Amino acid sequence: MPMEPKLSPGSSEMLLMRFDRRTCGILSVKDGVTENPWRTLVWPLAKESPALYHAICSLAAFHCSKEDPHLKVFGMDHMRQSVRTLAMDIGTMRTDAALATTLALAFAESWDRHISNGIQHLRGAKVLMNQALENQRHFSTRRSDFARLRFLYNTWLYTVVIARLTSLEDNVFDDLPLPPEPSPSIRVHEIDPLLGCAATLFPLIGRVASLVRKVCSTKSNSIAVISQAIELKTLVEQWEPPKYFEPPEDPTSDVQHSFQTAQAYRWATLLHLHHAVPEIPSESASELAKRVLVLLATVPLSSRTIVVQIFPLLAASCEVDNEEDRAWVRERWAAMQSRLMIGNIDRCVEIIHAVWSRRDDYHARKLSGQQVSYVVPLDPTRRASVHNTIEDDDLGSLELFDQERRQSIPDLSSLSFGSPSLSPIPVPVRRGSMNMALESWEFETTVRGRLHWLGVMRDWNWEVLLG
Repeated sequence: MPMEPKLSPGSSEMLLMRFDRRTCGILSVKDGVTENPWRTLVWPLAKESPALYHAICSLAAFHCSKEDPHLKVFGMDHMRQSVRTLAMDIGTMRTDAALATTLALAFAESWDRHISNGIQHLRGAKVLMNQALENQRHFSTRRSDFARLRFLYNTWLYTVVIARLTSLEDNVFDDLPLPPEPSPSIRVHEIDPLLGCAATLFPLIGRVASLVRKVCSTKSNSIAVISQAIELKTLVEQWEPPKYFEPPEDPTSDVQHSFQTAQAYRWATLLHLHHAVPEIPSESASELAKRVLVLLATVPLSSRTIVVQIFPLLAASCEVDNEEDRAWVRERWAAMQSRLMIGNIDRCVEIIHAVWSRRDDYHARKLSGQQVSYVVPLDPTRRASVHNTIEDDDLGSLELFDQERRQSIPDLSSLSFGSPSLSPIPVPVRRGSMNMALESWEFETTVRGRLHWLGVMRDWNWEVLLG
């Protein structure tokens, strides 16, 4: 019998197979036969859009490069082709195809560099999103097109909000466009592929991230900032998801798991706000972190929802100070590393260990009465292992392309385009004493200090995409 042809691991056919079988599964909390929009809504557009086609190939190559580092070269080549094609065709291609391309490139960028949140691509996606929403409001939209637009909007919202949590300089996303106009009111909602049950929570998380950025740019919190923080805290505390969701086809994705993940995001947001404005009444950071970790610990590792638990797990992990809980945190991150296979997870683990090391050293020196010195400079040789199995010529190409890519991303600002019931959230138990603002909080553990995970990222000049 004739032998079947052997395809190169970097061939388009193999990359598309990897995209279908592996990459789609880490971009959605549900991966049933007909319910992953990356297959059902995005891939059909790629058949008529070369820019999106190459972006998808790049995404798959960078995702699988951890087990085969040479795939980074193929990912780089496909990304270059996608960016160039997008720049040439942006005025004539479908708006939703261009939007899907920029979102895929944002993910690919973060998976390639590991210390980038793809913010440049997200800026372009905002222009495209506004154009798509404007078209949707003025022209009749087919049901399939509306579903695609809603998915792209939610994906853009997820990536923007997550990026804002680590980007302290960009304010282009302070004003989020309103979501697509919904179809007639429905009582049973669908679990969103990335937002899960928390679609209405993410805009609040984005507002908290914007406030944190403002806090980090000043030396002390003004009365106006404190007032804004208490308003946001109240909104986040009072947030509730819809009561009814359609169970996913995917047997590894349970509605309850998405509900618990949404609650973990809510408490992690309160923890982040607490570290930014410790003047407002709040539970302690350790208590808030424990709430997050309990919610995450009761989601089994077999659940697909762990693919969107990076931010709450990072925020809470940094507060753990005993060895037993730290061992559990390490095991949880190791499981996520094995499941997702992206370098972002590795960087998060490095950040957590750096926070632990800085805090342990800080408290040890403080107890001994020594002058506290906790600035830990980044060793530039630490990350050499990321590319240590790629040929030197390939590394040179990667560095050259890294500069070329940022110069060639198109500026879209001046372009136009053609035509099961859940239990309610428990009401906080009345306490015999009030939660008071911390009177002896440590400055260095706040978002301005170097004992916070944002402080580590600032020192290392990292902007990891926490999703």
